[in-house]
Amino acid sequence: MTIAIDCRLIGQSGIGTFIENVMHYMVERTDQEFVLIGDKDCLSTYAERTNCRIVECNYGSFTLKELFCFPTKEVNRCDAFFTPFFNIPLGIRVPIFSMVHDVVFFDVEGVCSPIGKLIRRVFIQRALNISEAVFTVSDFSRQRILHHFHTSQSIKVVPNGLSTELLNYKATHRPVKERSGIVFLGNIKRHKGLLVLWKAYERLIKERQDAPMLTIVGHINFRTKDSEMMETIQANKEKVRLLTNASNQEVYDVLSHAACLVSPSLYEGFGIPPLEAMSFGTPVIMSDIPVYKEIYGKFPVTFFETGNSEDLYSCLRELPPSPVSIDEQTSSTYHYQNTAELIINELLSMTQK
Repeated sequence: MTIAIDCRLIGQSGIGTFIENVMHYMVERTDQEFVLIGDKDCLSTYAERTNCRIVECNYGSFTLKELFCFPTKEVNRCDAFFTPFFNIPLGIRVPIFSMVHDVVFFDVEGVCSPIGKLIRRVFIQRALNISEAVFTVSDFSRQRILHHFHTSQSIKVVPNGLSTELLNYKATHRPVKERSGIVFLGNIKRHKGLLVLWKAYERLIKERQDAPMLTIVGHINFRTKDSEMMETIQANKEKVRLLTNASNQEVYDVLSHAACLVSPSLYEGFGIPPLEAMSFGTPVIMSDIPVYKEIYGKFPVTFFETGNSEDLYSCLRELPPSPVSIDEQTSSTYHYQNTAELIINELLSMTQK
């Protein structure tokens, strides 16, 4: 079987991390052949693999060139096409397998414009209509897709995992003994709940002169950023450290040295930072949103009531005193090798009927 994979998002965070790591394990299946579509430089490590062939394509997502100029002739010579997103080019005649990671655009106001929401609705509905199967990263996201899109489509859950880059970092760095500081990791947008964290932290620093420093590691999108939170950060530089556009190595350094990670999100499709933090033994305090209860309910985390800064303050006041251990749980449940196997097996079963 030959599988074409859309790899154009490799090198970007979020979905790019997902496809990069899933593909890393998919191509280890030497009983299958792969056509990797994307930037040749990003895919150069696969050029020498006998079961891989690279097809250059750098057209951006949701563009006319993507729709009409994508290398569909190459795809149609394959047995199946897998894309990690719901933007499917025109003219593909082989079985299509696509992904909808979340539907935050429809569940949270202000994440995108009305036009952007309409465009996404059209693309997602089309993906549901023409795909043999659609994947998502949590049962919560699966249910929300079904809520917004009435479809009989098969939606399969294939969870996120720890990246190979993080695992390699762990293999070359000794565990940290001395930990300090509170860390927030995520985009600075309103639905990430950073303002809830700040209100709790503000009370903490008023009551304790030795309160740990708060480090915010995140990407700022100037269209959807949390402006109120950005003003607060700028006014409190002596108490808050802001790291934007940090490399993965810098993120791992911060996570591995932190006393705890706080994830106060009001909405997530999965939420990877808590998994990454705990892989370093870093304790996690998180909101009790449904997807966090689904993903992390059996992990050694501390939940607080979503949006309740007083409840979060109570948790911060009694920070977990010792590191956590989750290696066995992550290797058995949230590992991209398992995710890759789930996807390949689904492709095989659906195309060989």
